[in-house]
Amino acid sequence: MTPEFFFGSPENEPKAENELDHVVYAGLYEDLPENAHLKIPDGTVEIAENAFRDFQNLETVSIPGSVKRISACAFSGCAKLRAVEFAPGCTEIGDEAFAFCPELTSFYMPDSVHRIGEGCFEGCAVLSRIRLSEAVETIGSGAFAFCFNLRDVTIPDSCYLLEFNAFASCYSLEAVKLSDNMGLIDESTFEGCRSLTAVDLPRRLHKIGRRAFKGCKKLASLILPMGLAEIGYDAFASCTSLVRIAIPKGVKELEDLDLFGGCDRLAEISFGGSAEEWESLTHGRTLTVERSDCSVATPRISILDLKFGG
Repeated sequence: MTPEFFFGSPENEPKAENELDHVVYAGLYEDLPENAHLKIPDGTVEIAENAFRDFQNLETVSIPGSVKRISACAFSGCAKLRAVEFAPGCTEIGDEAFAFCPELTSFYMPDSVHRIGEGCFEGCAVLSRIRLSEAVETIGSGAFAFCFNLRDVTIPDSCYLLEFNAFASCYSLEAVKLSDNMGLIDESTFEGCRSLTAVDLPRRLHKIGRRAFKGCKKLASLILPMGLAEIGYDAFASCTSLVRIAIPKGVKELEDLDLFGGCDRLAEISFGGSAEEWESLTHGRTLTVERSDCSVATPRISILDLKFGG
């Protein structure tokens, strides 16, 4: 079925041809078996909100370069959607645009995309490969949360904002390379990523938010970048394999000394500053770790007293 193309105009007033907005609205296509493999017409500039939401027959879709925006929930809940073909041109993929598509296994994003919306791919449980746009600037909260099969991610250096929960509960995620232009790892960004073993942290990182790496059970060691100034509550809690971590002298605030709660194997913390700076950072308190069995351990603090950085 090839539907008649719809030209949207809020007031239904005639306009010159070059002023017409070519939009695929909800209801334009029917959820029928003959629409399982769709090719969006060239000249379309937007796929509107809910346009294909909860379609049960859609399997593949080809999107032309004329499309500039995929709006919120456009393909959310498409039970059989397994492949999306993109031509460069789209600049924004809206909130929950492809959320809860249980058959979507891979997604290759054109380099024209600047924004990935909140919950954009949330709950795409079999998504295992994602190639992000080299021009993406912001990735919304929960964008890839509960993508249980996603294994590795590279955030390009164009990105400066990765919002909270972005990769929360990605159980198979093993390796992450973050953009060097990110100053913040937001709250719960990688919380529950229990397979995460390698994180390439940004050189410009200023703050690690609350619960950012909580429950990353396979992280064994971390060297935090020298520009880091603040570490939030429970940032590394329940990292049960964490043996050692290096904290730079530039850190001025530990939101709570319980940030390593449940780190059962933590044996050593290296601090880049002086003993006096460590005393100031911890307010004179001994940093202890309450293990998951409720016993309490005191990791060794190595004072490096470096004369550079921070």
